[in-house]
Amino acid sequence: MIEDLFKDAQKVLKDKSQLRSYELQEKILQHLVTEYTDHTVPEAVDLKAKLLNLFYSTGIQAMNVMVNKILGVANIDSRLKKGDLNLVADIAVIQLSDGKKRNNYSFATKYCALHQPDKYPIYDSIVANVLLYLLKNNKIPPYTLRGKKQAENDTCKNIGEYEKALHDYPYYVKVYDSFCRAYNLSSLSYRDVDFYIWCAFKLGGKKYLIEKIAPINPRLYQENKQ
Repeated sequence: MIEDLFKDAQKVLKDKSQLRSYELQEKILQHLVTEYTDHTVPEAVDLKAKLLNLFYSTGIQAMNVMVNKILGVANIDSRLKKGDLNLVADIAVIQLSDGKKRNNYSFATKYCALHQPDKYPIYDSIVANVLLYLLKNNKIPPYTLRGKKQAENDTCKNIGEYEKALHDYPYYVKVYDSFCRAYNLSSLSYRDVDFYIWCAFKLGGKKYLIEKIAPINPRLYQENKQ
């Protein structure tokens, strides 16, 4: 059975006013984006990126390297406006001073979503937990869980293959869109669906339907509990 989550989402989005500090953080970020919509002012990019890292707890320590990477991405503003999904990968990977590379995938999705919330759904551990649980239980058609004798393809993988594939952003968006279609959430914006999943988790208590059909891993709850 595929549940209709539209009314549940409306309830959660109404209840999100309880998270007042989070709403204030969002207003601060939105004000910055409204005042500095493009990437022509390096100081504004620096502030947007560092506040996003702080507010969303993405844990990037080499933020100066991250900011320089963003500033060095060619045609970033036109690509954001077009909703170029490959932009996420072009932002995400940075090289540290010791020569090692780090893929700040979650941050990159959130940075793009900050500027174009209707074109970029965010990726984080909470959303990934929901999608992987549903994929594991064959509840995001047309995606199915691969058996031992089946060959892997775009819509038939084992759970480890799905987990890896969700880090390919264009693929992630396909799965995210399929989730929205299956659960009657397509009339909502990406931003509202993002808020729905995140706020249901933060408000918690198993009072929302999405928590019942895709329970959060207890370890994940401890890692994200504030």
